[in-house]
Amino acid sequence: MPPLRPLARSLPPLQDESLPGFLLRLAFRLDTSPVELALRTGLADRPDQAAVPVPYLIGLPAERRQHFAALIRATEAEVAAMLLDKHGSRFPPAQPSATGRNGANQQHRWLFLHSTRYCPQCLARQDTPVERAFGGAWKTSWRLPPVFACLEHGRFLEHACPVCKSLALHTATRHGGKRLPLWRENNLHPSQCRAFINGPCGHRLDENDAPVHKLPPKYRKFQKYLLEILDPHGPQTIRVIGHETTPAHYFNDLRSVCHLLRTSWPNSRHLLNEPEVVASLEAGVVDSAGNISTSRFVRTVSDTPQLAARPHAALLMAADRLLRSAHPDAFASHLRTLTTADCRPSKVGWIRGFLATRPECSEGFLQAVSSVVQTYARGNLARNLKEPVRATLFRPEHIPQFLEEDWYQRYFAHMEGIAAVHLRRTVALRLSQTASGGAIQKAADRMGLYLGDAAYSVRIAESPKRVHRWARDRPNPLEFEEAVRNLSAELEGRNNLVDYERRRKALAEWRIGPQPWRVIKSRISVPGGGFAPGGGFAKDLTDRKRNIASVILWALVTQSEHVFAPTPICDQQDSQTQKKWRMSVDSFWARMHHRTTRPTDNMLITALNEYAAYLVPIIDRGEIPSIDASPWT
Repeated sequence: MPPLRPLARSLPPLQDESLPGFLLRLAFRLDTSPVELALRTGLADRPDQAAVPVPYLIGLPAERRQHFAALIRATEAEVAAMLLDKHGSRFPPAQPSATGRNGANQQHRWLFLHSTRYCPQCLARQDTPVERAFGGAWKTSWRLPPVFACLEHGRFLEHACPVCKSLALHTATRHGGKRLPLWRENNLHPSQCRAFINGPCGHRLDENDAPVHKLPPKYRKFQKYLLEILDPHGPQTIRVIGHETTPAHYFNDLRSVCHLLRTSWPNSRHLLNEPEVVASLEAGVVDSAGNISTSRFVRTVSDTPQLAARPHAALLMAADRLLRSAHPDAFASHLRTLTTADCRPSKVGWIRGFLATRPECSEGFLQAVSSVVQTYARGNLARNLKEPVRATLFRPEHIPQFLEEDWYQRYFAHMEGIAAVHLRRTVALRLSQTASGGAIQKAADRMGLYLGDAAYSVRIAESPKRVHRWARDRPNPLEFEEAVRNLSAELEGRNNLVDYERRRKALAEWRIGPQPWRVIKSRISVPGGGFAPGGGFAKDLTDRKRNIASVILWALVTQSEHVFAPTPICDQQDSQTQKKWRMSVDSFWARMHHRTTRPTDNMLITALNEYAAYLVPIIDRGEIPSIDASPWT
């Protein structure tokens, strides 16, 4: 095939003109058909391919864009202005697909690739001789769902021919092919309806004989707001659900909430106070009883914008009102209402859809969603996600195995009806889940909480179950979840997170050496020959007590439970002695946490706290301390 030559005559693209619209005007100018023009300009590769490939509406490869610009005698910037990807930095659905399958995946559902909205008065524009001769521009922005009105003419956009009711520039024919009807005709004006239903329609869409849908002030204000966000020179951040976010995240949020409102119908009726959107939902994917159809296509339909401008604008406004919530908890409250278990399609159609697609949403939106999806307050939602809903600044290694006493006292100590040990274990596991997702068992594995001792593994696994049941039965079932989120927020605000995993690894084979133990023994005053007045223990400061002290010191440094501590001193003893020594450790730990320690216990704990304060900075610097190093040498 010989190389294509530049066209002898061409047209300058109009402002915001789309690629299909330009082909229609230029074909009319050259008295040829749009398909012939597509072949002559290299947009279509075969004579039997009677349509511009859908990916080319979004973006052209660099080489083809340069080639097309040269053939139509335009600049590359003018060609780029005809494509949808010029909005991609602010409107994510307009970004070209990495796989090249533009228009064939869920990302591009929020583009009108196979039809378009239009303003008849814009099509009838006659400001220049070129417009008077060949009509106004079919605009690129009309293919964006957030553009529902023409502010210049104060009207909602149309989407269908007023005579034959066919969609404007619809590319799906009765035969199922993705091509424009009458695409091979060379005598149609660019503004004529190209539908073929028992013959060609041919109605001029730029005529104003149809009733004009005037734009109410609130819709004008909202459309202006959306256009400002779409503008490349518009605001760089928008406040959404109490957090500043980017325009791209805002539009992802807006799309997700529109999907939520549609799939949760009729639960969402109280949020949709516009008759147009209510009527469209009642006539759309819902049956006569008001329930969403169980068709396998429901998820696709409910995440596809409506071409009818007014009901879709009302849906966008309702979604935007929810996104203006002052705090994630306020939005989460609406989300719980809309995804209640009484509305099964809501749970299936939105939550699963959101988790499957994982759109890049704003921080406030993700916080609200995570508080509903990752929850212990209800037993019928998926909690064990492979990936968390939102990324956190802290990781599982920053979580102690047994919640720090200070954190427990500030956030959870006031909650009655459950043992502190269950709360402290479970909160640590929930924080690990928040950071990295996965089942509660995997969170325990990541934190090293499962031992060879099956009995203790069962005890660890039982704590989250008890907390789950307890949280659901409280007067405020969400109180526990809110406390976990507040603690998570505190951790994310810190710039000095502790790596507890590093501490555990540094002390994996550690024990108190003989030299530091001599100093500790000297600080414990026990009257010879018996028990100290007021309680105490016999004067036994042998290796048994050094084993207890090593375990407690390990727990203080790592913020963990005593059963996970290494016991190299105990491990050197015979089996009967090991059993007795472990019981001694259990007794000492119980006295500590029930606050029934003896005076001599307190002397030992004081010395161990000093020792821990000495070891912590050494380990946090990445060093492994010697067993003979101590604050007293």
